[in-house]
Amino acid sequence: MIKPTKIYIIVNELSGSGNGKKVSIALSKQLIEKNIAFNLYPSQYAGHTVQLAKDLSKEHDTKLTEKKQLLLIIGGDGTLNEALTGLGETQKHIPLAYIPAGSGNDFAKALSISKDVAKALEQLLICEEPKEINILHYHDQISGVVGYAVNNIGVGFDGATANFINESSVKKKLSAIKMGSLTYLVSLIIVLFKQKGFPIKVKVGNVYRTFSDAFLVTVNNHPYFGGGMEISPKASPYDDVVDLIVLQKVSLFKFIFLFILMLNGGRHLNHKDVHYLQGPCIKILSNQQEYVQADGEFLGKKSLDLSIKSSTRYFWIQ
Repeated sequence: MIKPTKIYIIVNELSGSGNGKKVSIALSKQLIEKNIAFNLYPSQYAGHTVQLAKDLSKEHDTKLTEKKQLLLIIGGDGTLNEALTGLGETQKHIPLAYIPAGSGNDFAKALSISKDVAKALEQLLICEEPKEINILHYHDQISGVVGYAVNNIGVGFDGATANFINESSVKKKLSAIKMGSLTYLVSLIIVLFKQKGFPIKVKVGNVYRTFSDAFLVTVNNHPYFGGGMEISPKASPYDDVVDLIVLQKVSLFKFIFLFILMLNGGRHLNHKDVHYLQGPCIKILSNQQEYVQADGEFLGKKSLDLSIKSSTRYFWIQ
């Protein structure tokens, strides 16, 4: 059982339409009761968590590395994504603790981290050592941008859905009535009628595959997607391979049929229009500009030369 002398808490108070602030208040009370010292660092704007994680990990590197102190993130998957970006490659040895407070919380589901603050804290404190897991590490060869994803990286329909969520008020309205977990599903239905098929080439290992009419292209780190849907049941954050699903453009009826199959034990993977590939590294190429997202964060509409592989990180989880 770990006994940290201090916990540095980065919190996105706006995550989950204000749930982040509620979680941080509840956690603060728990830590005071347990006589554990802590500092709170609210993320005040988009990208602020990147800088906070970078600064705190460097300032307290020795004690965080020696596990005498902890760096804890409160927020959704996007907040956790920013924290990993802040650590980058130079501070990748720093273990992270995480308590979910977003609307989807796919990473927490995959790692069995409780959404209940008291339970999540107990899960954290009974850890003996941080656990090594894999995340996705991508490199955009065109722009030179390097980044990470704890859940998935999506192109096409998935990216367009992320863009719609960010631009529309759907997420805010659903969260206001405590139905934020349905944000992805509702947005998916709306974007379904807008997204068209597109040509794409993928390289898995040394083998190239070409798809003339791709619709959804998603690289997954674990099974869950869009608020708990099990799109990639074979994916695991504990192996060293990257999982890719390519869905070709299909009719509305067939899309609904595939969705039902997905909800019934991952049977969609057996369908002829769903292509499932695994490998140590995956490259996605397309001359046509398409929407791209990582962990629900919209990365832009762009041509693609994207390399994705696994990268090791450390988390305080059971």
